[in-house]
Amino acid sequence: MMSNANPPDYVARSAWSPARPETLVVCCSDGRWHAPILEFVRHAVSDRADLYAVPGGPAAFDPWNSSFEEARVLDQAVRMFAQYHDLHSVWLIQHEDCAYYRMKHPHFDQLGREERQVADLRRAADVIRATQPNWNVRAIQASLQDGRAVFTHVDVKSDTGLRSTGSITTLL
Repeated sequence: MMSNANPPDYVARSAWSPARPETLVVCCSDGRWHAPILEFVRHAVSDRADLYAVPGGPAAFDPWNSSFEEARVLDQAVRMFAQYHDLHSVWLIQHEDCAYYRMKHPHFDQLGREERQVADLRRAADVIRATQPNWNVRAIQASLQDGRAVFTHVDVKSDTGLRSTGSITTLL
């Protein structure tokens, strides 16, 4: 017989902090990667980062690669973070064998998808720098080696020109 009673309340072991996070992490929502990504973030980034997780993660910054709607929603979220949180840095995290890229780019082989992911990290970094020039942007490619997630830094120095036009940033 099933009970209709509510489960007991859960009390978190971690204390709540009123201090605003200074870092935003944009990553893929793939649940297989949650634990390793959160471990990496706590170890190398911040113990209290804002998290924005969507399929494809940083790919959403580019309306031509994701969709205009996805890019618009992400743009609104970043503007909210900029206005109400004390952000100084953004970490963009992609992962190996992302289903988002298999769906969006079925014509690419694995190497082609990986190259596209790195290009998308660079485009996302350019978009962020165009709208939030004081933020430090870092990029990570996560891969699997012997059943463990390995997080590798990706150089995202600006190599494309961007111009911010209000809420939409365009590639030149």
